[in-house]
Amino acid sequence: MKTMKDPGLGSKFQKPIKRMMNQDGTYNIIRKGGLTKFQDFYKYLLEVSLGKFLLIILLIYILLNIVFTCIYLGIGIEELKGVSEHQPAFFSAFFFSTQTFTTVGYGSVSPHGIGAEIVAMVEAFVGLLGFALATGLLYGRFSKPNAKIGFSKNIILTPFDEGQAIMFKTVNLRNNVLLKTKISVFIALDKEIGANNFMKEYFPLTLEVDTITFFPLTWTLVHKITDDSPVANMNIDDLKLKNAEVFILIETFDETYSQDIVQKHSYAQNDWIDKVKFDTNFRTNTAGNLELHVNELDKLITLN
Repeated sequence: MKTMKDPGLGSKFQKPIKRMMNQDGTYNIIRKGGLTKFQDFYKYLLEVSLGKFLLIILLIYILLNIVFTCIYLGIGIEELKGVSEHQPAFFSAFFFSTQTFTTVGYGSVSPHGIGAEIVAMVEAFVGLLGFALATGLLYGRFSKPNAKIGFSKNIILTPFDEGQAIMFKTVNLRNNVLLKTKISVFIALDKEIGANNFMKEYFPLTLEVDTITFFPLTWTLVHKITDDSPVANMNIDDLKLKNAEVFILIETFDETYSQDIVQKHSYAQNDWIDKVKFDTNFRTNTAGNLELHVNELDKLITLN
């Protein structure tokens, strides 16, 4: 049984750690110090959900227009020609600002004075830059290649080939072509090395098949438990007691983007179950074609 070097997740801790990576591949680590979300704003805007991204852009747009509105009011509303007497000065200046910022320029209100002319010129320039940046960020979000690979909810300990095996399933959630897909898997197990001193040991999990050329269906990954396996002679309770966490790294070539992409995943604690096996979620229809039922990825058969 050969151990691995620390893969970068740390090895010595004061207390047992139940999970080091979340199921979505993000690290289950609370960072103190370093760059915050707003200090690394570009990365944050690329990774935040689309709804939050659009909301942030809208708020920035409104805030900038309020700033320029206050400048116009500070210069004097009389330097804006065509302001309606039946509308509050703030709203007249605000709507003029939005027209200038977006370079729409309806013409009902226009600058009439050197101060307003200069502010309008600066605002139009800021607006052009702002929309260019927003467009670039939006393009970056949609053009960034990322894998959409689904994993079974559970990792199972199940009978296999007159012994036992660890298994989990994966599937490409998109209807695109993935080629030369390779999976690397390792497991972390707790080891107590003294009072209030715990160590994580890392072991590679050898798979029956770790590389496939094509990935159009589900793929069941199998680690056959032998005498050389790091989990030899362990049952499901032993695995949970040792806070066994399985880390998965998928590397594949996406034909749509013509780029290599990666995806991470983790199984730990309550993700482990036994006395079950995976059910098949693809079958042949009456026309002789294969049907893949992605929503049945987690379907299990209970063993007696």
